[in-house]
Amino acid sequence: MPYSDVATTRSRVKSFVDEDSDLDVNILLKCLMDDTDEVFCIRINNIKIDTLVLYAIFEALKTTKKICHLSLAGLNINDERGLVLNEAIKENTTLQTLNLESNDLTNLVIEPLCAILETHKTLREFKCSHQKNGLGSRGEEAMARALNKNDRLLKISYPFKVPSARSLADRCHIRNQELLRQKRAKGEDFYNYNEEIKKRDEHPQPWIKEINENKNEVMRFKINEQRRSMRKVPDITKMRIEAKQRAVENAKPIIDNELSAKLAIAKRNSGVYRL
Repeated sequence: MPYSDVATTRSRVKSFVDEDSDLDVNILLKCLMDDTDEVFCIRINNIKIDTLVLYAIFEALKTTKKICHLSLAGLNINDERGLVLNEAIKENTTLQTLNLESNDLTNLVIEPLCAILETHKTLREFKCSHQKNGLGSRGEEAMARALNKNDRLLKISYPFKVPSARSLADRCHIRNQELLRQKRAKGEDFYNYNEEIKKRDEHPQPWIKEINENKNEVMRFKINEQRRSMRKVPDITKMRIEAKQRAVENAKPIIDNELSAKLAIAKRNSGVYRL
């Protein structure tokens, strides 16, 4: 979807995201349109995000010269959205790491995506753990094949459970990293994985809103209001003493006047009292 269409659609809906979202959509879209240095790493995790914003990111992947790292974890991305991402990955020539953990993807997306990774020239790391439904043997074997066929792919993060797929993935991880080590030892150009990951993790995210002082002030005000509305905690020791006193008083026999008079007459008749 062209960016102009995204912007036009935004004017017809209330908002891309909920009011409490930490994502500044305007800044993100502008950076994507201009393909600025800020999009070197796009890290949008565990935020409610509109489908149109996701599609804008996917569209940018097709032509970008700057996006190298993309993390979209915990965004409830389903197969429908995932298939659109697959089409973008096919045309992408810059992506180095891709994180799709904690989404709702199935083998309908993962298998063709792994087929793309088999020949992708720049991708070095792929994460897809913790999907709502397990990927099973088909998904795991597809990931292992991608590692086997693409020696540039250094890491696939997934808890392999199928023995054959886990064994192949482990061997390919070791082989691919050993090839990288040999290049470094020979003085050839090599991908410095640790350095790139450090740059990725330190890269700022200008479209993520920081918690400002106003929000902090509102939070403090609410806490103070709750404290004032709370009842004072009673003195437990005093309550225990009062309860014991009431119990003693309730245990005393209650004698009315008529019964008291009858008891007095009975005692006189029995000679207890002498006049």
